[in-house]
Amino acid sequence: MYELVVFVHVASVLAFMLAHGVHVVAMWAFRGEPDPERALTFFNDLPKVTGIRILLFVTVGSGVLAGFMGSWWTSGWIWTSLAVLVVIWVAMWRYGGSFFGLVEEAAEAAIAARLTGSADTGTQAAYDVARHSWQPMAMSFVGLGGIAVILWLMMFKPF
Repeated sequence: MYELVVFVHVASVLAFMLAHGVHVVAMWAFRGEPDPERALTFFNDLPKVTGIRILLFVTVGSGVLAGFMGSWWTSGWIWTSLAVLVVIWVAMWRYGGSFFGLVEEAAEAAIAARLTGSADTGTQAAYDVARHSWQPMAMSFVGLGGIAVILWLMMFKPF
């Protein structure tokens, strides 16, 4: 039964990464999209966060269950894995999600300026600044790096 729970845990992580990968691709695509109207179409193709949260719940739930079944709660690696997961979650919540809001707001302002015939180049410049934010690079590093650390801890159980 333990092997089945670990299988569900690993499979849910893979499904989570796949579902979340669409957000990552959109986040990186914003950086190269000079047209704010086209950038807003990316939002239509993003999966709903609810499904991703369910996958995260299955991942954490199956990991906790495997921890009890394998009697891992006295080991430091499982607690470190949970701490790394919390750091990833907080960073993604704080900085990852705000990037989408930043780009969306700047794109809508640039589109509105175009529609009103305004000669205001500041809105397009603000959109360009938003789309070239540091956040996609940092979130990619935090997410992939953090998952790699957790994978290493799970496989090698160093402490």
